[in-house]
Amino acid sequence: MSQTESNPAPARGPMRTAPLLVGAIVLAGMPWLASFFEHGTLASSSRELWTAGIASVLAAGFGLWVIVLLRRERRITRRHLADLEELTLTDPLTGLGNRRGLERDLAKAMLRSRRLDHPLSLLFMDVDDLKIVNDRFGHAAGDDTLRVVGNVTRSCSREGTDSGYRVGGDEFVLVLLAGRAGAEVLSRRIQHGFLGRSPFESHLSTGVVEWDGAMSAGELINEADRRMYQNKHLGRAAEFRGARRG
Repeated sequence: MSQTESNPAPARGPMRTAPLLVGAIVLAGMPWLASFFEHGTLASSSRELWTAGIASVLAAGFGLWVIVLLRRERRITRRHLADLEELTLTDPLTGLGNRRGLERDLAKAMLRSRRLDHPLSLLFMDVDDLKIVNDRFGHAAGDDTLRVVGNVTRSCSREGTDSGYRVGGDEFVLVLLAGRAGAEVLSRRIQHGFLGRSPFESHLSTGVVEWDGAMSAGELINEADRRMYQNKHLGRAAEFRGARRG
């Protein structure tokens, strides 16, 4: 779903090419028109017939060559624009989408969920105590931790169905075409994978919410964020109680 749905724009290509084809046909017909206006006939001799024919073929060839060049230039331009758009929607550190990408794709996912009558859930993730990692080991260590989150998120996600985004310094969102139960299974899988690969023994706090079909995109994100912080505080309270018993 991180991938954009196909655009109908290419279908307009033949319409844009039509004026160029007409121009090529006009160029091809110019030698014959010139002969007609000069002699009152398309060709007064076999020599003029051959001359007009060769000129017509050259003119048509030139017109078609221009069309090919313009169409190739258009393809290159569209590819460059697509690459540029991809860069503006991608977080350069983790390779996941950014907040702008989330806002675009979540709106599409909600429409798709409603159209297909398929559940949609959000998984909100936060790296616990990333500031401590930055202070103790340096910002390069913090960046390594964030890259691990991105790698684990990609490896645990279903390609073409789930999509991940880094939406803040240490905050991540996963959009899932799944119900709450499926999202919680994926949440545990990501947490387990992150614990096994985290270079500085960091932890993830997560929150899951299933879209009820009524919440807006912003409300859905905020609710997932709220549940993540709720779970984070519960986890810290449990650690505190465990430390006191110890």
